[in-house]
Amino acid sequence: MNTIRIFLILLISVTFFACEKDINIDVPAGKQWLVVEGYINNVNRFYNYVVLSNSVDYFNPNLQGLPVSNATVTITEGEWRNNQYVWDRNTTVQLRELNFPGIPSNFRNGVYFDPRLITDSSNALIGRPQKDYLLEIAFAGKTYSAITRLLAPVRLDSLSFADSTYDDDDARYEMRMTSNYKEPDTIGNRYLYFWQWRENRTNFGWGGLTFSRAPGRDDLVNGQYIRLTHPQGLPVGDTVQYMLTSVTRETYNFWDSYQKARDNNGLFQTPVNLISTIQGTDVIGCFSGFSISTRTQIVKK
Repeated sequence: MNTIRIFLILLISVTFFACEKDINIDVPAGKQWLVVEGYINNVNRFYNYVVLSNSVDYFNPNLQGLPVSNATVTITEGEWRNNQYVWDRNTTVQLRELNFPGIPSNFRNGVYFDPRLITDSSNALIGRPQKDYLLEIAFAGKTYSAITRLLAPVRLDSLSFADSTYDDDDARYEMRMTSNYKEPDTIGNRYLYFWQWRENRTNFGWGGLTFSRAPGRDDLVNGQYIRLTHPQGLPVGDTVQYMLTSVTRETYNFWDSYQKARDNNGLFQTPVNLISTIQGTDVIGCFSGFSISTRTQIVKK
């Protein structure tokens, strides 16, 4: 596991606008890193992808060189058996940069998908709970790799809404959302909570949900029934898709460290340790396994 010291990245999106990537790394001049943002999940085939980009220094005005194209990117399924990973090479999928209407135009350079999304989307790459996944990247004579696991999903029982308030600016009633689920009686569970609603529904990718994402851990609530209320007000009548996402400790630690870096209030503030899960030279990022339990519901008073 690599750890480098970085400075705050104020904005997540650089050139993707509403179609956002999540990781954007600025490093001091003279040092360039490959930035890897990879995902495998069990629900949405279009949201299994890998973003490759080069870091830029603080003062470089040209951000158009960020995407890394023409890399070889593969994902392979396997399992932990007899104290070692066993990879089923028959499952290996080579991801490619795609150009078709389902992918926003600003999301086509340096972003790698399963090409079957065009030809046979029902059989495109999908993660399976309790399986391990190997990401391998080859670019410019170098190789990189990462391993993640899809845990067993935690059942999301229901969503409820309460605490009605009136938003004068938007002239609408808003409610706060509560997710209800039984936390497993196994210590060390880690979660990311995502929700898609009116304000981010047209965004693409996990980065498009960045500001509707929250972390969670079970250190103080292990095995209890959870009623988790989020502070964000959601407009009455809107439709919300909520994703209770179980992640490994390594994935959680990366996004926790990234959040702290992003919230560090300025380019020249105290450096933060960003805990990478990618193996290789001059590389940073995370291959995130998302095991999702989801519900879609209309916000009601």
